[in-house]
Order: sequence, then structure tokens, then C-alpha cells
Amino acid sequence: MKKSKTILDLLSMLLYSVVILLTIGCNKELKENQPTLFEPGNISTASIEYGLTFSSSGSEIYFSKSNDQWGKGDVVSYIYYSVYKKATWSKPKLASFSGKYDDSAPYLTNQGKTLYFISKRPSEGIVEVSMDIWKVERSDSGEWGVPIRLDEPINSSANEYCLRTDTYGNLYFASDRKSGYGQGDLYMAKKTNDQYDPPINLGNSLNTEFGEWNLEVNQKGDLILFEASQRKENLSSYGDLYISFKKNDQWSVPQNIQEINTTGSDLYPELIEDTNTLYYSSSDSLESTQTNIYFIDFENLYKKYRKSAVFQE
Repeated sequence: MKKSKTILDLLSMLLYSVVILLTIGCNKELKENQPTLFEPGNISTASIEYGLTFSSSGSEIYFSKSNDQWGKGDVVSYIYYSVYKKATWSKPKLASFSGKYDDSAPYLTNQGKTLYFISKRPSEGIVEVSMDIWKVERSDSGEWGVPIRLDEPINSSANEYCLRTDTYGNLYFASDRKSGYGQGDLYMAKKTNDQYDPPINLGNSLNTEFGEWNLEVNQKGDLILFEASQRKENLSSYGDLYISFKKNDQWSVPQNIQEINTTGSDLYPELIEDTNTLYYSSSDSLESTQTNIYFIDFENLYKKYRKSAVFQE
């Protein structure tokens, strides 16, 4: 049984890599260290698209989509999905569990059987509704069940954003709860004996008096990418993407990823480690009223910023 499971896992990883490489290959304008628009006219359109997540096989994606205008007030989003068949991504469809409430930032895990997302939907016993972390499970027949709100103290009376996990099952997310250093901070809840410890703030190496928001971590949990607002290094006050590395339980000084940041909003990183590809969302400029999804080769970015990483004593 263990051997069969290993073979299936390897085949799944191989299919994942092939799909991603074919996707990249279909975008002939891709250049080294140059962002490329993902699926223009299909996934990336004149609407707002952001927060992409891939299934473990690479043949399915979920993302946030809105017909509102970026930077023009509140944005209400729903979650859509697309399937890769015959070397083509299908026309996106609304996910069965979305479409009524404000849903965003989907994240597939557990071999595509579990999807975490952020939602501002009512929950029994919650008087004041805020942006919280929810999850939904997929049955063996492929149907999504009823979404469940994660218990406190993962969620709080404040807002939570953009959950991620590492290979150890630890949860990483952002929140503007009162225990933070600033407008929004990055947190981690360690998984111990199938239970989650209370979330801990990831510290002032990463968090500041300003805002730290949407994030991505690698499987080892020693690399983090995140959106930060109002830092002096920012090209945009609305949000730039930063990178930091962990060594001996200490995070390096976050570095602005200059190759991808713009004067607009740059956010929601999604790292595909098998192919060293970084996906993210961007509005490109302050004047833009939409966001699209881009991707870029991550290998050289990793080498550059890992070499220049500084760890404070």
C-alpha cells in the first residue's frame, strides 16, 4: 500500500509539472525575470481577478473574481474555477459554494480535497460578521460540501486574510486583530498532535506599524512572501510584495521584490515549487481599476534575494 501511494504521489507531481510547463510554454512572450500575464482574455480579463491557487495535480485552479472596480470602494468577490483539458484552460465557472457572500483568497490543499478561503458570511453564534477563514471539503465524487468557519482563536472578531499551510500542517495567515504591531500582521498557528496551538505573531522582523497582509510560505516553512503597505521601500503605498527567509527560527529583513512590484497593488503570491514559478496579482498602476494574474520564473529571484538576505542580531 505504501509503495502504491508513493507511485501515485510521484505521478501526480509529474502531471503537475507537465501542466505548469505547458501553461508557461503557451505564453511565448515569457522572458527571464519578466512578468507574464496568465491566460489573457480567459482568466485575466477586464474584471478583477486575484488570489490564484493550483490543485496538487496542476490541472485545476481556483481564484477570486469581481466585477467591481479596484480602488473605487469595497470590492465584493466570488470564487471561480477552471480546469485544464486538451492543453486549454476552460472558461471559468462559479464555485458551487460561492456566489452569495463576499468570498476570496481560495487555497487548495490535502490533494485538492480541502479548500480554505476568506469569507464575510454569517455564522451561527457570531453577532458581528467579519472576514474570517473558512474551509470546505470535497467528497470522493468531486462535490464540495458545506463551508465551515474555523474556530477561534484562529479566527477572531477582527479580520483574517489569506491562509496558507506548510508540509508540517502549520497554518499561516494575516489578521488585523488587536495583538499586532500595526494595521495588519502575519501569524502562525503550529499544528501539534492534530490540534492547532493558539496563533503567534511572526514578530517585528516581518511585521511593522504599517500593514502586512496576503502571504505565501514554502513547504519547508523557511521562506515567506507577503504584501506590505506603506513601507518606505514601496513603489506603491497600496501594497508591494516582499520576500524573507528563516534561519535558526529568525526571519531575515524583508526585501522588496523589485522585478514585479509596480505603482499599483501587487499582492496574493502563489509559489509553485515544482517548477519554480511565482504567480501573483497586480493592478499595474494607481490609475487601474482592475487586477490581473501574472507569473514569473522564481529561480533567479530566489538566488538573488537569498544571497542578499540580512539577519538582524
